[in-house]
Amino acid sequence: MSVRLKRMLGACVTTAGLIGLVAGCGTTTGSPVAAGDDSSQTTSSTANSAKARELVLDASAFPAGYTVQEVPRDQTQKMMDMILESTRSADVTPSHCLQLSAIPASVDADELGLVVATKGAEATIAEGVSVSMASIDEYRAQVSGECAHLTMDMDVQGQSVKGTVDQKVVDGPKTSVDDTLVVEMTTVSEVGTRSVTQHMVLGYAAVNGYTVSVQATAMSPSGAVDRAGFDEVFTKAVHKAVGQT
Repeated sequence: MSVRLKRMLGACVTTAGLIGLVAGCGTTTGSPVAAGDDSSQTTSSTANSAKARELVLDASAFPAGYTVQEVPRDQTQKMMDMILESTRSADVTPSHCLQLSAIPASVDADELGLVVATKGAEATIAEGVSVSMASIDEYRAQVSGECAHLTMDMDVQGQSVKGTVDQKVVDGPKTSVDDTLVVEMTTVSEVGTRSVTQHMVLGYAAVNGYTVSVQATAMSPSGAVDRAGFDEVFTKAVHKAVGQT
């Protein structure tokens, strides 16, 4: 499988986690909640998108063995635009689990804090910070009940991709705030006869008008997620955001 295809599929299988962060679209029981609805807005009057990049962890905060990767701003923007465009036109089942009309056409990469660290070819841990556009309860509804299993058909850079997402809410580490959510996720993306399976753990925390998210991913289909590394980074990420907001 080509490196390009692996990268493309890797972008697809993380869509569910990224869309929750940047689009703020969730569900209630059987009913979608748009990011623009007053009932879903949790943004603090003091939260400032320009500060989001200052709130992510620096390289020294990651566990031993991890190396922070420099991601150029233009590369981040292109990846975000590709994911958003593909997801807006996707066919998602159950359809109420992602309100596609609420997903923006574009998100300014300068308004997101993002840091990605890798441990060789074994694992990655990424942190994101953005101004909150939805509550943790809405994120929980997006991954629970009927939404615990999703199928997604989408077009990514001219390639037809079929994906499945299985997700489960699990206990997370104790952090500086109580409003958190941790989800175990397994995704499978297929292009023709080729497929990529990924296992990951995602954590969300609401901190003074910001959403802090951490995602740990096993790079091999047979590999295990670095749960200890996830717990350490998630705890540190929340602590830093609390201390600086």
